[in-house]
Amino acid sequence: MKFFIAIFGCILALFAAGIVRPQTLETTKKKPGSDPVKCWSYSDNDVYFRFAAADAKAIYVTTDKGSLIAVDVVSGAKLWSAEFGGEVVSNIVVVDSHVAIATRPSPSTGAKDTTTTLRVLSKETGILAWKAELAGSGPIYLDGAAGIITAASSTGEIAAFDFGSGELKWKLKFAGGLTAVPTVNGSLLIVATGEKRVTGITLSGGESLFSVEVKHPANVVLFEGNSVFMADDRGEILRLDTDGDPKPKWKYRAGARIRGINEVDGQLIASSYDNFLYSIGKGSGHVNWKVRLQDRVRGIAVLDEKRLLVFVENTKTATAVMTESGRIDSQLQLDDAAIAAGSGGGRVYILSPASVSAYSTGACGK
Repeated sequence: MKFFIAIFGCILALFAAGIVRPQTLETTKKKPGSDPVKCWSYSDNDVYFRFAAADAKAIYVTTDKGSLIAVDVVSGAKLWSAEFGGEVVSNIVVVDSHVAIATRPSPSTGAKDTTTTLRVLSKETGILAWKAELAGSGPIYLDGAAGIITAASSTGEIAAFDFGSGELKWKLKFAGGLTAVPTVNGSLLIVATGEKRVTGITLSGGESLFSVEVKHPANVVLFEGNSVFMADDRGEILRLDTDGDPKPKWKYRAGARIRGINEVDGQLIASSYDNFLYSIGKGSGHVNWKVRLQDRVRGIAVLDEKRLLVFVENTKTATAVMTESGRIDSQLQLDDAAIAAGSGGGRVYILSPASVSAYSTGACGK
């Protein structure tokens, strides 16, 4: 399962501060060079869409009314919906046979209850499997693997649960809060804290496997192999290895704060607040190419083996960028400005406040 790439003003003020969930993008195995064709579009006149995640069978979308909707990836038909009220204050995570979100009473209702609730549902039916109260305030970052779900608050509280039973596995508190969206890699949860550290925590027991001190708090982190790739608010990207050597293996200074870093076919794809998109070698830190777009990057998806599909703010177009050279290949006209994008199962999925749409560079299929 691949998450939507949330480079869309995401997560520290519920995704309003521009922090990005780093991850590896899945390559869509279609013939390079063909133009994307819209397969379907789903909308609901009563709600606005906020966040999305996808697996092989469904796209899961949250709304401004505290609901979660599952849409079939092949037909675009609504499979089920679950209503919770209040507001969704997290991303969506799908692990094994379950899907999860965190909700909180909406401040606009004047409710005195500010309890945050983790809700885990069957991804087949939308029926609630279990729920748990979460500590902390602010946005909640969900992630998981190997049957474990982690819920981390921007204020520093982290809890891990068995995804099937809801059993609490462990909990931690980082006094300095979190400065970047945590990310799971293999059996580790990687967190960046206000105490200027990047720490790897085991999913199974919550033990600290490594902890690297940095000069400036990281606002984006990505963990690949034994290397942590991070960026700070000054626009510096660096690689730190977890072998005990505190010195960076390389550094690169971009022209503005980095908004997101993702790994695509052995290279880092980074976006910055001055509208640039960079390709950087993971091993060397060498910039392979950079391209300036018409506005800040809001989402990235892998279109095919040779192209990325890049979405920027305030436009109803998506730009196909050649992965090897950074050359702009073509543009795709959209019905609405995108707020998130993702790829998987041979398709690209585009989320706007009014709709979620599926595109393919080959036959859509039935």
